[in-house]
Amino acid sequence: MFERILKQQMMNRVLYALIPIVIFAVYLFGLRVLAVVAAANIAAYISEYLFVRNKKPGKVTMAVFVTGTLVSLTLPPTIPLWISALSGVISIVFGKMVFGGFGANIFNPAILGRTFVYISFPNQMTISWLKPYLLKDFPGGFAHWSPETSMQTGATILNSFRASGEELYPMMDAFTGFVSGSMGETSALLIILAGIYLIVTKTAKWQAMLSTILSLAIFTWAFYPTQNPLYFLVSGGAMFGIVFMVTDPVSSPKGTWGIWIYGLLIGFLTVFIRRYSLFAEGFMFALLLTNAFIPLIEYGLEKVGKK
Repeated sequence: MFERILKQQMMNRVLYALIPIVIFAVYLFGLRVLAVVAAANIAAYISEYLFVRNKKPGKVTMAVFVTGTLVSLTLPPTIPLWISALSGVISIVFGKMVFGGFGANIFNPAILGRTFVYISFPNQMTISWLKPYLLKDFPGGFAHWSPETSMQTGATILNSFRASGEELYPMMDAFTGFVSGSMGETSALLIILAGIYLIVTKTAKWQAMLSTILSLAIFTWAFYPTQNPLYFLVSGGAMFGIVFMVTDPVSSPKGTWGIWIYGLLIGFLTVFIRRYSLFAEGFMFALLLTNAFIPLIEYGLEKVGKK
C-alpha cells in the first residue's frame, strides 16, 4: 500500500499541524473521532487510487490524506461513519479528480466535500451536537468511545447567536475549544498555533491568513456593531478554514495582490452569508464562491499590471 503513495513533504507538514487538533478532538468527544477521521481517509485513498491505478506512476498523492483529515474534522462527532466516508469520496472525486488530479482542481476539495454533506444531510450536520468533556473530566474522551447521549445539545455558538443574540460560551472557552461544534474547529488556540507552524515552515502564506482575518473582523464589526468581532472570529469553522483551506496553494490565486483580494472577499462573504442567509456557518460557501472568482481576479490584476 505505502509504495503506492507519492511522498509530498509539504503535505506531511500539514498533517503534522493537524495532529494536536485531532488529539484534542478525541479528548473532547471520545475515541469515535478517530473512526470518523479514518473513514474519510480510507474512502479518499480508495477513490484516488481507482483513478490513478492505470496511469504512470500510478501513485496516490500524500495530499489525499490532508483532504480526508480536513473534511472529517469539519464534521460533527456524531456523524454516521458512512457519511464521513462519503465526504472523503466527494472531496476527491468531484473536488479533485474530475479536474485532472492534484494541482488541477479549481475548488478546495475538503470544503467542497463538507458543503455537499452539509446540504445533503442537514439533520446530521446541524441538529444534534455533543457537549465536550471539560478539563476537569480528565482523561475525558480518551477513556470513552463517545460522550453519553445525556451530553447532547442542540446548540453551537453560531446557531445560538442567530436564534437569541446571546453568547453561548464565555470568550475563553470559545478560544481554548471546550465548546460544542465540529470535531476540529473548536479550539482557536490550537488552530492559531498550527498556523504559526505552517508559516514558519513556509508551508502556508501569512498574507492569505491575515487578509481573511482582517476582513472577517472589519465586516463583523460593520454588520454586528454591538458584538465583539473577536468572538465571531473564534466561533464556528472560520479559523480552521483560514489556516488550512484559504492557504491551499492550488485553489488560491497567484501573486501577492491576488491573495489579498482573495482573503478580503472570503471574509466579506462569510459575514454576509452569516448575516442574511439561512445558514449559520457561511465560511464554506464563501470559500467556494471565491474559488470560482479566482480566474476573474487574476485576469483583472493582469490587465492593470499587478502581480
